[in-house]
Amino acid sequence: MKKFHFQLSTPLRIKKLREKIEKQKLAEAVIEKDKAENRLVELELTKKSTKKRIEKKLFTSIETRVLLDYDVFADEMISLIDIQKNIINQAREAYEKRRLSFLDHRRERKIYEKIKENKYSDYNKRINREEQKISDELANTNYSRLERDVLK
Repeated sequence: MKKFHFQLSTPLRIKKLREKIEKQKLAEAVIEKDKAENRLVELELTKKSTKKRIEKKLFTSIETRVLLDYDVFADEMISLIDIQKNIINQAREAYEKRRLSFLDHRRERKIYEKIKENKYSDYNKRINREEQKISDELANTNYSRLERDVLK
């Protein structure tokens, strides 16, 4: 009997490869998004801890230099935090694009695999019919042979 051959096996392999590549790109996007979010948390923690240290200094001595340094630092931290928030938004957008692209590629692969399953099911049904036909022919031949032997 003829072995099962799926005619769309090459496109299916390509779909699987593209899905794998998209999955890797998605993982990279997740890593970048996480890094950006972690950096924002670090900046905010740095801002908080520095603010607390400045407040402690203010209780002990009030120097204009300290106030000026804190003002410059606070402005710089706010600027860095705003920049980091923009970076996070860009990373989230990139992640969302990668996620949608990955889902599209996975959907395409699943379509091809479903087609393959259907073709394989049809192949099995055809093989079973052929085997049943051969089995029926053998049974008929044996029955005919037995009838001839009985009639003799």
